[in-house]
Amino acid sequence: MTPAERQRHEQALDWVRRIQDPDFADWEGHALWLESDPANPEAFDTASLLIEDAAEGLEPARAPAPAMPVNDNATAPSPAVGWRRWTAGLGLAAAASIAGLVAIPALLPGGGQPYAIATAPGEHRTVALGDGTQVALNGDSLIRLDKAKPRLAIVERGEAFFTVVHDAAHPFEVRAGDTTFRDVGTAFDVIRTGDSTEMAVREGAVMVDPAGMALRLDGGQSVRIAAGGAIVRNADPQTIGSWRQGRLLYRDAVLADVAADLARSIGQPVSVDGAIRQRRFSGVIMIDRDRPRMFQRLSAVMGIAILRDGAGWRMALPAR
Repeated sequence: MTPAERQRHEQALDWVRRIQDPDFADWEGHALWLESDPANPEAFDTASLLIEDAAEGLEPARAPAPAMPVNDNATAPSPAVGWRRWTAGLGLAAAASIAGLVAIPALLPGGGQPYAIATAPGEHRTVALGDGTQVALNGDSLIRLDKAKPRLAIVERGEAFFTVVHDAAHPFEVRAGDTTFRDVGTAFDVIRTGDSTEMAVREGAVMVDPAGMALRLDGGQSVRIAAGGAIVRNADPQTIGSWRQGRLLYRDAVLADVAADLARSIGQPVSVDGAIRQRRFSGVIMIDRDRPRMFQRLSAVMGIAILRDGAGWRMALPAR
């Protein structure tokens, strides 16, 4: 082993050790380390699996209790099931190529009629509006725009990240379902799935339903709106919109949400068995074009089974 390889191995072991600390918070630093050298993700995977094998049979640590929602009327998430907290560093080279595609802006067509921009499952696309605002679309997403209304976007389905050029006299608005979001100098993410909408603010602030509840959310806050009402929660700004760089960052997220994010990013269905839908995960998932390899490693670091299920994948309890 060369001195450089030894140093990389020691760094990987140190990251694995640090991530097991319940108070660990430097997910962005970990992601930057993974990206700093093409050999780092493989070294981290090896270190994780070695320690996983060594720890086999030990009682897993319980994840920390989730943060309480911001608003008093929200229902607290289900308690976390005891399991190890790991980070999955998967396929950096493929992730970098995806990130390169995301970074290429495309100018919108002219004309004054409404038009749609859509992505296929697993496809990412970034469009630049006339005022400099940029909209990044995740896989299987659809937004509607209109040159006659340049400060309005409608999210019909999927996920879109907005980096808005602020204009106090002409605020930018995003509509999803029956809800309108108005920017207050902002970078934010909107997810529209079925009859529910989720919005998370990475920077600045957003007014939710300005003509109704007039709820202001600042950076590091999110809201989920469905038939049962609106639930506001704290969110880690570093994790919001991370899919644009070909990686998914999580802090205490339920597996049901992780699966939905994976499905959008890879263009294949990902389901979760009921017994583990509320399990929680903190870490970084690097998207790999080699899906079987990616899920094999993700299965090892999460401590669950991830199985082929028709055209997609299914997360399940491991076989005894």
